[in-house]
Amino acid sequence: MPLYDFSCAKCGTSFENNVSFRAYLAEITCPKGHRAVRRIFSTPQVVFKSSGCTAPTSAEAENLQPNRKYN
Repeated sequence: MPLYDFSCAKCGTSFENNVSFRAYLAEITCPKGHRAVRRIFSTPQVVFKSSGCTAPTSAEAENLQPNRKYN
């Protein structure tokens, strides 16, 4: 289930909650028991874990040595 950020309209408490896609907003309560919550939309965090998928930057390209032929 995805983790969403919420804010309570009555007390201002911000909290996270695992919510299924089929859940209704009216079913979600803040930690203090209020039902007047709203979902906070934010940009997702993206993490690239592979180092071989990108081209070298211009600074890295200057440090690369040209191919040498072996005798």
